[in-house]
Amino acid sequence: MRTDFRFLAILLLALSGFWPSGLLAAESTKDSAGLGVVKPDLTLFRETLRASGVTDPSRRLGYEASFLDLLSDLQREIGFTRSAYRRARKLHLALHQKVLRRYLSTADGLDSVLDRGEFNCLSASLLYGMVARSFGLEVQVVEIPRHVYVRLFVDQRRIEVESTSRTGFDLRPKPDLVSESLSDPGYGSNAAALGVPAAVAATLLEGVDLERAVGFLWHNRGRRALEEGEAVRAARSFLEESRLEPPGASHSETLGMFLARAFRMAYEASNFEDAYLIAEIGIQIFPGQTTARDRLLAASLKRIEASCELGRLARAEEILNLTASAVGNAVDVRRLERGACPVIAAAAVRAEDWDRASRMARRFAIAEPDRVESNRLSRWVARREHEALASEGKNACVQPSSPFLEEGLSAFLADPRAGVPPDPSPAPAERVRE
Repeated sequence: MRTDFRFLAILLLALSGFWPSGLLAAESTKDSAGLGVVKPDLTLFRETLRASGVTDPSRRLGYEASFLDLLSDLQREIGFTRSAYRRARKLHLALHQKVLRRYLSTADGLDSVLDRGEFNCLSASLLYGMVARSFGLEVQVVEIPRHVYVRLFVDQRRIEVESTSRTGFDLRPKPDLVSESLSDPGYGSNAAALGVPAAVAATLLEGVDLERAVGFLWHNRGRRALEEGEAVRAARSFLEESRLEPPGASHSETLGMFLARAFRMAYEASNFEDAYLIAEIGIQIFPGQTTARDRLLAASLKRIEASCELGRLARAEEILNLTASAVGNAVDVRRLERGACPVIAAAAVRAEDWDRASRMARRFAIAEPDRVESNRLSRWVARREHEALASEGKNACVQPSSPFLEEGLSAFLADPRAGVPPDPSPAPAERVRE
């Protein structure tokens, strides 16, 4: 009895034109004949705001209030209707009357729509989709080259909706695509203005749900970040895009191309920390891709060299260990160790950090299949430690500081020329620097 009374009170408020946004947020309303549900999906709305660049909590709450107020206004205007088709059509017209005021190719964020009424195909489609879902309609977003539009499922029919046009509801004609190249990148083109109808090839194209369609926003943000020279921000946007793909999905070659561009941008600018972060993101998106691991190894070696030049040997060894763990491939780990261990060993010798130098030489000996090469580094480290101890006035027969040094030093004393270059420079010359 109390439930019936509560429902009647809500229904009277709706019919009288009064529907507070707070009540709308707290209640899901449904008429007894099953005429439709008004239920805002605030989780999806918040994720779309985040993809739009709105991360401040106070701003987010403000936009949530605006969204709920919009739903309240639409509910008063549309009222209850048994026909899902009529409900969808009224929503389309009302959105263009109240919110979608001015097309702007770069206005793909929800903040642009809610603040100024500026929209493009992506923001208009996402807003329309969230509103339609709130009113109980099944929605998808369909992608065609440089454009997206809305698809509704009403009474076992597919309704194609060009969200950027007031007259774009239920488009049936399917003219051919224009043949000229479109200059606007991403999902910001007004297909109707360019002569590309939303319903083109509608029977062949698969749509995605609204949650996955948020990935289009992340894609646009990544591309714009690249244009602005923000390589790490671009890579992080592409990572967010990839996370919205279903499990087991193979990510597009386009995404790999943009990640490669971001890495190259940072690497060529000698921003090796940024290049490493981008390479890590690449491995997360493409864990089995060889080029993704190659980029991580290249950036890691540069970081190790830079740390050694600054005398930060512990940090250099830490980078080596972290990269080996991130790569997770034995062959690539050996490649990394063959490049990094001699560099760290040489820096450790300069700093007279004999434990670290010996450790790096042992690690190099395991990774290097050429025994002559590995023995040269081991004996060179042993000789330099012996010389350092001798220069401090100690006896030439001093007890070596480690079993490794004892083995290397014994070999050196047995044949001082075996595997050791005649000049005082370390060897191999291409790998060990002093």
